[in-house]
Amino acid sequence: MHEEIASVINLYSIALDSRSWDLFDLIFTEDVVCDYCHVLKWNDLASFRAEFTEMHEATAGHQHFLGPPQIVVKGDRAWALTYGRFNLFRVARAEKVDDMSQGGAWYDDELRRTPAGWRICKRTARNFWWQGTMPQDGPHPVIVDSFPQLAREGKIGFLNALREQAGRPVAAAESVK
Repeated sequence: MHEEIASVINLYSIALDSRSWDLFDLIFTEDVVCDYCHVLKWNDLASFRAEFTEMHEATAGHQHFLGPPQIVVKGDRAWALTYGRFNLFRVARAEKVDDMSQGGAWYDDELRRTPAGWRICKRTARNFWWQGTMPQDGPHPVIVDSFPQLAREGKIGFLNALREQAGRPVAAAESVK
């Protein structure tokens, strides 16, 4: 079961980087809710796919790397947390810092078992850091790590499911000073 879930999550990079937008049907439910960095939000697969297609087809190319997901399964629902890294080229040859973006991110996914297999029904994506996204940011990486704060506030679905499975309070992370 964990392999099936990991396979669905890892197919995302392949679908995105090969621009095989039809493969999103094998990854997401029709009613998927996606929140990318508090800015880009979708409440259905059709609009998510259409806008992602438009955004990514406008680039010269990109490559996404995902680490192995951590997974909690409860019946026909699952939660996964996956770290990733990306490179995105705005022009074929990056000559200026903002011609290429790179960064590190995490995906907090909720999955549902459907008759066709496991599918992501809710995704929250956030950056740990990025570089080259905006010319005004300059050549150095911008750190935007909200992960510890969201974990302490009980806003990471995977961590909530993991703590529930272990019999611990949902927002149990403590700040160490």
